[in-house]
Amino acid sequence: MFRTLTAFALATLVATPSIACQRTGMDDLFRGVISSGDRSYSEPVPMTLPDFKYLDGTGQQKSLRDHVGKSLIVTFWHPDCTGCKVDLPRLDTFLEENTDFDRDQFLQISIEELNEGPRNQIVGVDEVREFLDAKSYDNIDGHVDAGNAIFNASCLVATPTHLMINREGKLTDVLFGPLRWSEAPFIDIARNYLTNF
Repeated sequence: MFRTLTAFALATLVATPSIACQRTGMDDLFRGVISSGDRSYSEPVPMTLPDFKYLDGTGQQKSLRDHVGKSLIVTFWHPDCTGCKVDLPRLDTFLEENTDFDRDQFLQISIEELNEGPRNQIVGVDEVREFLDAKSYDNIDGHVDAGNAIFNASCLVATPTHLMINREGKLTDVLFGPLRWSEAPFIDIARNYLTNF
């Protein structure tokens, strides 16, 4: 569905360990999709997600279930992720310019720990907020996936990664790498998904 929408260098995807994948083999499947140059994976049958928790920008615990009833595009990122340095400014501009979209249907969650081999970068709510303030990303959420719980349990292996979740709270698609948020094909597909799924 999204295969031809984005063009990004595979090198911009930063690997993150998937130590608690709850679906045997999915982490390897996602690595294979990324290494083949594909940019998306569609669930054969929309998958119900567990009641995942994350911290909002004030450190309060929130749940993905809080959003059931609205389709979502959930973006996982990290301040030190190379591909995120391409994706976040595009997303911030997209959200600034496209006020006809329901802002509550876009959720950005920083993973807590980015593993780049010998370098582990760990951030909390305060560090994420400082990063967003320093970059003047006024439209990016300062949420944090504590312990990478959602990221790892979902078998995700790289940032940025975007989950397409329908209004029933079921995962339908996974998009890998920086998106071309403001280009017409993606805007149209996002609008259709967020309105009709």
